[in-house]
Amino acid sequence: MTPDQQTHLLNLFAVCSQPTATEAEHSELQAALRTNADARQLWFLYQDVELGLKCLSQSFQQTAEHPEVQISDSRNTATIEVRPGAQTHTNSEGASRASWFARRRPAMAVVALACLSVMAILGLHTWSLPPGDFTVDSPTHETAFAMSEQKGKIVVLHFLLKTECPFCLKLANDYARIAASEPDVVHVFLKPDSTNEIKAWAGKINQEGLKTPPVIYRDADAQLANRFGIPDGYEFHGQMMHYPALVLLDGSGNERFRYVGKDHTDRMKPEDFVTRLAMVANHN
Repeated sequence: MTPDQQTHLLNLFAVCSQPTATEAEHSELQAALRTNADARQLWFLYQDVELGLKCLSQSFQQTAEHPEVQISDSRNTATIEVRPGAQTHTNSEGASRASWFARRRPAMAVVALACLSVMAILGLHTWSLPPGDFTVDSPTHETAFAMSEQKGKIVVLHFLLKTECPFCLKLANDYARIAASEPDVVHVFLKPDSTNEIKAWAGKINQEGLKTPPVIYRDADAQLANRFGIPDGYEFHGQMMHYPALVLLDGSGNERFRYVGKDHTDRMKPEDFVTRLAMVANHN
């Protein structure tokens, strides 16, 4: 890939991350991700870098808004001290903090890249998308899931592969068992197959350890996967489809983290998910 091609792709990534992107721009991005492995690697890296900068920005913004929280470092041991009864700083002091952050943004970007390298190795992704409503139907239970009805609940979207996949069957069983012990967490299993194909596939899910079978919803034409920017272009069983992915939305509908597998065998381990879920719950 030439430098000019990389620059064009980065510009395309930025454009398609905005709600003003056109259908033609989205189509061009999906075509590039389908046909070019280098483009897919660059796409994963781009999203990781955006995540790091956004997290840093939010962190320093919170520090500016809540100056009563002080961070100190003594003998390489970081501690956080909350000063009771601290007075709120003036707007000028908040502006000074914002200016401090702006001056140090390039250096923090380097730190973000170093941290994100570790995150990439671990397969962790934690950026945020604007909240939005959507509704999907379940061929297995003849019910519908509406995001607008889930206020206050954590929603986990599992984007499963099209066609037959034993790893998707195992994932549905593993996470359905987790869901039974988490009443305030809703797991939504999504497949882009036809209604009859989903019914036949769901019948193969191992019921061991499950009180009730998981509800499988249909993501018709992978519209929801496209909406959440799940990369397309993975070839499996002779078909091109989206990569497997997990996306967690908090009680306000904001995306808190995602895991996009590099192939059909790469999924977020249940124990890793439980750890990340606890982090999100504690933060809330």
